[in-house]
Amino acid sequence: MPRAAGRHGPDRAALAAAMEGDSVFRGGAWNSASRLIPQLYVLAISVAGARFLGAEAFGRQSFISFVQLSVVLLLTGGVSVATVRFIGDSLGRGAPARVERLIAWTWRVEGLAALAGGGTLAAAALAGADPEGAWLFAAVACSMGVLHAVPSALLIGIRRWRDASIVGLVTGAVATAATVAVLAAGGGITGMFAVEAAVAVVNLAWTTVLARRALGRVATRTTDRIDRHEWRELRARVWRYALPASYGVVLTLVVWRRSEFFFLERYSSDTQIALYSVVFAVVAALTQFPETIGAVALPAVATLSGAGEADRIRDGFARGLRLVALAALPITAAALALGPRLLRLLFGEDFEGTAPVLLIMLAPFPLLPLLSLSRSVLGGLGRLRFPLAAETIAAAVNITLAFALVADHGAVGAAVSNVAAQLTAAALVLSYALWSVGGVHWRPLTLWRGAVAAVGAGVGGWVGVTLLAGAAGLVVGALSAFTVFAALAVALRILPRDDAEWLRQASGNRLGGLVAKVCDRCS
Repeated sequence: MPRAAGRHGPDRAALAAAMEGDSVFRGGAWNSASRLIPQLYVLAISVAGARFLGAEAFGRQSFISFVQLSVVLLLTGGVSVATVRFIGDSLGRGAPARVERLIAWTWRVEGLAALAGGGTLAAAALAGADPEGAWLFAAVACSMGVLHAVPSALLIGIRRWRDASIVGLVTGAVATAATVAVLAAGGGITGMFAVEAAVAVVNLAWTTVLARRALGRVATRTTDRIDRHEWRELRARVWRYALPASYGVVLTLVVWRRSEFFFLERYSSDTQIALYSVVFAVVAALTQFPETIGAVALPAVATLSGAGEADRIRDGFARGLRLVALAALPITAAALALGPRLLRLLFGEDFEGTAPVLLIMLAPFPLLPLLSLSRSVLGGLGRLRFPLAAETIAAAVNITLAFALVADHGAVGAAVSNVAAQLTAAALVLSYALWSVGGVHWRPLTLWRGAVAAVGAGVGGWVGVTLLAGAAGLVVGALSAFTVFAALAVALRILPRDDAEWLRQASGNRLGGLVAKVCDRCS
């Protein structure tokens, strides 16, 4: 990969070096919180919704929410990812003046998109979609969500992970409590979406304030200005990146965002939607922690690419693959052992049918964080064609199997079609990323110790839930799984020594040196 030319080479090299350790670790920590904790909020709301609404009404609420979130993703995904990518690229090239101009343009684009998205859901409500009030409030939340993508993209692009995360963490806690209270008071589906709309307004206002402050700090670092010709060239590059990325968003909706809901709504029942929604939410929550390094990777790789630091990209990709795989293995084992009991306890007997759906959905789990990291690395490098082609194939697999299976098998058929698509995408994209970056020695065979420890944890958890009934079995199983994994992790030394050293240096003295102590014992 050629080194970018310019007047700021030494600064870019320093920036690239900083991206390798401390900033990536901090970004991963805040991104973990911003992804994992909201998923816990979603699970809490799902439990309350299932208990207060019942399976059928909860399925209807899940479908409305899916439509709303899908519209937001369609209208923001490509432009948002492109904005993040070119903010990182501009900073890597030592040209922060581009950032301010790019954000102003993104506001205009997403402003029009917000009107279109909110108007679409409002039109559905006026056309008779039931319940009408829920669809109208969903329209408000949709418009606010589209606009919210702009300040979020700025904060992520300049790696202000704390600012990008803190708003959702705080308002999500308030929204969770308010939603439970509204459900308990009999507010039903419409009340749930009223709370969501109000929180979306607050999120937009708060994040915009933080983004303006951050943009002011970036803009004051330079006296450079971007001329018209340079701006037209940059805007054309952003569109060339955003348009295929938008197509990728469509594929994401099919393969990764419960497109099976459309088939369940058409060929099955709201109850089957509810079963699938519960399992999908749980698996999505489990995926967030190992996937966070993938989210951090895109702006990091874009900055390193702009600085011409190909070796750092190669080394970071190899390390990231090992670490996220190592994290995914015990999570998968514990979820397989404890998940069915947990869902039955949380959601009640009406959701007993979630057990087979959960076991199917966990099948590709260890590969998902590897896929997420691979897509982020390729996105940071600006290489989108092959991932799009791979996910087009995966989407075709998903749709074909959904047509064949959902009508007769409901949520189980939806799970099979989704898993087949995910496995297809993961195999193709990971293989291409390894070839594209080149020379990535990630040594997957070194993970065998982690796999043995994960299997031991799964067996320990299964024994606990088998011997004891109810919540007691779940608690004992969880403690047993953790204890067995911790003991085997130390005994087998599951962490490669060079990765342990990187984690130790990147974490510094955070958490009282806990990360360093764990690394010492497990490497």
